[in-house]
Amino acid sequence: THSSISSEISCVSMVQRQALAVVPGGRKPRPWEVNNYIVASYHKAGVTLSEHLALKILNILGAPMEVLGHVEYPCYSLRKDGLSQVCYNLDAPFRLYTDSFNASLKSAEQRKSGNKKVLVAGLVRDPLEMVASAYCYHHDGQEFGNWLFPVQDIMQMGPEEGTEVTAKALLPLAEWMTSVFENPDNNTLRLEFDDLTKSSAGFDLGVQRLLDHFFGAGTDLISKPER
Repeated sequence: THSSISSEISCVSMVQRQALAVVPGGRKPRPWEVNNYIVASYHKAGVTLSEHLALKILNILGAPMEVLGHVEYPCYSLRKDGLSQVCYNLDAPFRLYTDSFNASLKSAEQRKSGNKKVLVAGLVRDPLEMVASAYCYHHDGQEFGNWLFPVQDIMQMGPEEGTEVTAKALLPLAEWMTSVFENPDNNTLRLEFDDLTKSSAGFDLGVQRLLDHFFGAGTDLISKPER
């Protein structure tokens, strides 16, 4: 009804209302035509989970390939372990930032976004748990070609020395994570890695919060079947 449509539209920002009116052909705008989206992730704080969630969402929404971009530090062209993790589509409206997003980049993204809102989401984790997880992970020889961590050396180190070396390598990433998510603004969603991974209910709640943050609670940007 007219009243329900008016109620839903009142929940979105003025920028979103303007975008709804200018999409050619009168069709409902796709989310990336209204906002820019950033999913930030940091080593041993749910990188794979974050990226899989983002890719699943875009797949359900039928987003074309050019909508998605990826920024990683460093921008590997080809890693020694054979994994290709490259930076691509750096101006895409939906971008994954791996081990690279910080408060300065957030400000830069906001300045260049024009009339589009920049909505940020990311998983965070206790830095000490990140260090312990990273040490065990690399001590086992995982990601042998990782440029941020001296994996070959860590494999030969005991817990005391190995966690110290790992902590020094991880410190910049933890500082970047903290700079964005310690005191998040209204356009930034902080999700706790432990909350999403300890139970199915916690996972479902976290995904619902992510969808509401990115697309609102109504159907202006995504349909009920898509949600």
